[in-house]
Amino acid sequence: MMKRHHSGFTLIELLVVIAIIAILAAILFPVFAQARESARKTQCLSNTKQIGTAVMMYVQDYDEALFVQPWPGGCTEVSGNANPNHPRQHWATIVFPYVKNGGVFDCTSYAGTTFTAAYALHNCGSGINSQRIVPFVEYGLNEPLFARQSNGLPIATTLAQMQESASIGIIADNNYIFSWSNCILGSLDTTSYRRYWPEGRNGWEFYQGRPRHQGGMNFIYADGHSKWSRSTDAPETRPDYEKGYYAVLMTDDKYTTRAACEAGR
Repeated sequence: MMKRHHSGFTLIELLVVIAIIAILAAILFPVFAQARESARKTQCLSNTKQIGTAVMMYVQDYDEALFVQPWPGGCTEVSGNANPNHPRQHWATIVFPYVKNGGVFDCTSYAGTTFTAAYALHNCGSGINSQRIVPFVEYGLNEPLFARQSNGLPIATTLAQMQESASIGIIADNNYIFSWSNCILGSLDTTSYRRYWPEGRNGWEFYQGRPRHQGGMNFIYADGHSKWSRSTDAPETRPDYEKGYYAVLMTDDKYTTRAACEAGR
């Protein structure tokens, strides 16, 4: 009488297979995550290109002057800090007629809270629960350019006032309407203190340019083009909200000392 022999995996063989699968997963999952983020970065860059085109169309209609957005804005139903001398509408609603797509202000890599100061994404005066013109905005402004004031009144910056428009970022990935600036001897000019877009760290990521796409952010420049830029360490000892920066200028101004640069804010 012949004996039956049962074929199958031994426990050791099963453990080896599981270990191999785990190793492959550990190798492939980060690759898949990087591929997904690359796609999101590309989509976000497409958004910024459309926004940049819309901004350029706006300035052509307004004598090549950028819109003004000083802190805090003037819609009292949005915030008790509203200034009646300031514009009411958020910049995204101002350029919306030129892009006609509220979705371009949504970055797929960001899912946190957004802040607008006292500016309205709906028609200011129609009530805080009114339908928004733009659902939400996940890009922020170059505050030194858009928030200029004189005696409490907003002053518009014109394209003619910017000599390095291809190097000046006017809008970038951000969860707040405003930004900050980092006065350093950066990579674009090692002889003069310039105002660069900052990367805040250690709890200062709020409106400080936290890297959103593979260690960097997407920027819209004053000449209308868009480009991704990687963050890097500041070349000097700085506080946490200025320890990093992007090689993207915020103004044309040049200063001999950091104090003079910071006073220019």
